[in-house]
Amino acid sequence: MEPVPFEFVTVEEARQVLDGEPPAHAGTDWEAVRNPLSPEAQMLTAPAVRWLASLPMEVRPMELCGRYPRIGNQIAALWPDRAACLAWLADLLIDRRGGRQGFPGGIAPEIHRLQDYLFGLMSDDA
Repeated sequence: MEPVPFEFVTVEEARQVLDGEPPAHAGTDWEAVRNPLSPEAQMLTAPAVRWLASLPMEVRPMELCGRYPRIGNQIAALWPDRAACLAWLADLLIDRRGGRQGFPGGIAPEIHRLQDYLFGLMSDDA
């Protein structure tokens, strides 16, 4: 079952939407603000490939790494710091800027599987 998408809003933002006013973030063009991707961000790094191969097959985020290698690289870099990695994974799934559409296809479930696996590793360490 897919999680229900939602976003955090203030009471004032909710009032504006109910009154028919566009939300403040509606006009932001994030594509124009985003820095262009470096060549390194367009493919998985060697450490990221090793990290991916070290995961159990059922946990590997293949679609995420294929479509968003820069995110796969970042997860691999954060993986040794489990708490930081969990926080970053959660941040991927929560829209703090407003207006994001979320990940396409099966990417969000892959992130959830990674979170569950990482929680398991952390409980094994305790």
